Amino acid sequence: MGKTLRTKMLYQDKDWLTQKYVKEKLSTVEIARIYRDTENKWCDPNTISRWLKKHDIGMRSLAEAQQNRHAGVKTPMKKVRTTSA
Repeated sequence: MGKTLRTKMLYQDKDWLTQKYVKEKLSTVEIARIYRDTENKWCDPNTISRWLKKHDIGMRSLAEAQQNRHAGVKTPMKKVRTTSA
């Protein structure tokens, strides 16, 4: 008893989150975007933050987050379709 039939989502995996957030220094927004693109399922950045906290993975301060953003750490961005008028 106490077992669930739900499948474990990729963002619930501590090793995967550690790789993306700590080692690759991706933001929660970027991690959520990667999950959505990879799994084709919705994921909110707040969900990523919640799982980081559940796994005791320390969140970056605002200053650290801004430093990473301006350090030139590049992640593949999804192409946005533009419509012609």
